[in-house]
Amino acid sequence: MTRAHILSTDGPYLEAIICIEEQLFCIMDEFSTADDPPPEVGQQLNIELTTLLDDDEPWESMFRGNPERKSGLEPLGGWRYRAYGQVTQVQPVVVDCGVMLVEDPVHSNDAGLIGEYIAFTISRLGGRGGAC
Repeated sequence: MTRAHILSTDGPYLEAIICIEEQLFCIMDEFSTADDPPPEVGQQLNIELTTLLDDDEPWESMFRGNPERKSGLEPLGGWRYRAYGQVTQVQPVVVDCGVMLVEDPVHSNDAGLIGEYIAFTISRLGGRGGAC
């Protein structure tokens, strides 16, 4: 979990804008529920970022997509992002993208992937959690 400030939310499972480490992110609101009042603007949350990945992305484009060895998330519009990071483990594959760790963008048990820089598409970035 990481700390984020809520800037706006349209309600459960709709668009929300949060700020993490001075970066704005448009996410799917998984932290508001019908049973609880929505968080107030400016409120700090402990949030876990969640992902729905683009399963149709070719392996080759992922492993050739980060020659600059970048780390982070670049917005593609709405809650879609291009993720850049470094493989830190296999079984499952985990990629450190700076603000978050993403599990299973590819499936492999090849330890030779550790240390590789890759890029992939997050079709939906979400966030769940609650007040600090």
